[in-house]
Amino acid sequence: MTEDELREYMEEWRDFGYLFIRARWTMDGARTLSEAARCFRDRAEALEQLARAGFELDQPAGNGFAIAVRPGEESPMRLVEEDE
Repeated sequence: MTEDELREYMEEWRDFGYLFIRARWTMDGARTLSEAARCFRDRAEALEQLARAGFELDQPAGNGFAIAVRPGEESPMRLVEEDE
């Protein structure tokens, strides 16, 4: 995951207070098993970077989707919304 991609995830968290992670279409477009495997490795690397950035799953993933949060932290935008 590039710094720009991580920044996009952080912006989503700031705006909504969570990340909506879609894994269902991870290997879409792959034409070979090697390409499919590379797609999964890339996705795994991105998820590991999110974990290093303090994200955790809010609950077990299901049906190809998961919600990630930063335990103990409120997103800045959520705090602004609560003050209004």
